[in-house]
Amino acid sequence: MSRARVATWAAAAVVGAIGVGLAVPVLAGLFPVAQLVSFRAVLGLAGIAGALALLAVPPLRRRAMPVVVALALGAAVQGAVLVSRAVPHGPPTTTAAGTTTTPDDVVVLSFNTLDVVPPGTLAELVEKTDADVVVLAETSPATVRATAAALAEAGRPVQVHTSDADHRWIAGTGLLVARTLGDYPTATRLPLHFGGVRSVPTDGAGPTLVAAHPMSPGGRSAMPTWRSETAWVAQACASTPGAIVAGDLNATLDHPGLRDLGPCVDAARAAGEAWRGTWPSSAPSLLAAPIDHVLVDGRAWRVTGFDVLGRTGGSDHRPVVAHLVRR
Repeated sequence: MSRARVATWAAAAVVGAIGVGLAVPVLAGLFPVAQLVSFRAVLGLAGIAGALALLAVPPLRRRAMPVVVALALGAAVQGAVLVSRAVPHGPPTTTAAGTTTTPDDVVVLSFNTLDVVPPGTLAELVEKTDADVVVLAETSPATVRATAAALAEAGRPVQVHTSDADHRWIAGTGLLVARTLGDYPTATRLPLHFGGVRSVPTDGAGPTLVAAHPMSPGGRSAMPTWRSETAWVAQACASTPGAIVAGDLNATLDHPGLRDLGPCVDAARAAGEAWRGTWPSSAPSLLAAPIDHVLVDGRAWRVTGFDVLGRTGGSDHRPVVAHLVRR
């Protein structure tokens, strides 16, 4: 076999191995597959572009056909996953006439602000979305409190909880809870490097709330902590009846930490919006990574809507909003 043919088949094997890695949970948690799998649409488009580029060069068409096939199959797999995540999981609430009704019991807003979005903008966003629970990742305590003050002035009093991050360049995580949801006087800090809190209502009327920001998979050395922290967040939801967990989870549904949610469901997946990415906000939502989530106990909550909002206040993340109804 000629060297050129050996190189061609080797390239096809590499492409195929990457494709397998994107489908296997264990491999999807390893560097650098974990980073690649976050951008399925980009991978699909790159596969199509690569296949067309090889086919456009006549001398390469036959020789590079194994690579072309591998690229085309890889692109098809990415497209199939995205299409499947555009299909809602769970029946909508409908009237006799067939129109959807959503008498929301709880609206959850989650937004990584990069600590650059001013309190006034955040307060306006809360009012616009009519959010009852607001999770603000990478937001300083001062900004969280100022946002709460602005909401109080607007007639929307909220309870405030904050936590610092273990890193100087990360601002921490805040949680705002509408007083109409229940009495949430205290919160416990979570064992997450980038911050997070857990708050339980003292009157027993509302759900347990978790605002989480686990470590990102920024490099090979961060991978073990990233895997353990994302799994911890998923378990926090699965082990808490009626829980609502939200935040920048730095993981997609393909990553091991979010593969098994137990009784919990991802609100975006339930609403058929899990194909829409949230980071970076500078990229079209289709090409971005869907790493901002709202997880809920599916036994207690039905997801009636989910939306990925537009770029807001200069943050590198898009806000997400989940609409929930009690079962």
